[in-house]
Amino acid sequence: MDRLKKNIPAILTLGALLATTSVAALAQSGDGSDPRPDADSPQATSIEQEASDAMAVLRRPRVATDSLPTEIVERLDVHADYGMNPELSRRSIVDASNSLYVVPGSGYVCVALTVGEGVNGTCAQTADLVAGRSGAATVTLPGGPVGIYGLVPDEVDSVVVATGESSTTTIEAVNNAYFIAVPEGTVLRSVSYAGPSGTVAFPIYDPALAMHSGG
Repeated sequence: MDRLKKNIPAILTLGALLATTSVAALAQSGDGSDPRPDADSPQATSIEQEASDAMAVLRRPRVATDSLPTEIVERLDVHADYGMNPELSRRSIVDASNSLYVVPGSGYVCVALTVGEGVNGTCAQTADLVAGRSGAATVTLPGGPVGIYGLVPDEVDSVVVATGESSTTTIEAVNNAYFIAVPEGTVLRSVSYAGPSGTVAFPIYDPALAMHSGG
């Protein structure tokens, strides 16, 4: 599968493309612009010190449950966008249907959410993540709900998800990550949190709209 363009609207296409066993990554910059053109960074051989200092989940010892599904690891090892190395992954969140993993890269920290038999992913530049300027990704989950997820540095304990005209939901950040599923058709507005750069807010996009617009 061809790599996706590195811009915020491209998040819209990830849900449809990655609900199978394929893998892709999307880089983000703090302002939503294309951070740099080279997705083909050398695969990381260790966790960047900057990332480790900012994320407690990357400072703890790796255990067996931190491993991504085997078929996903094989695909990442063949083509590791942004230098992602599945051998460095840590599992942050797990529920009955999904697991969310932090996957270090080269100049990037990526997040991978299992969706059915596949995975949905996004990457942020390490400097943006450390500064608390990393936005959210979305994906259509089996059955129709929309998953909203992302990564935050240690200073962030919770994020606020704004939906509809005025509704907000505060969700806890667990192991430097957050994940929430909202019903199909929910109007998505923003994810915001207070971090090292102060309070930031990022738009969240309905992946179903991207499928119709072509991403």
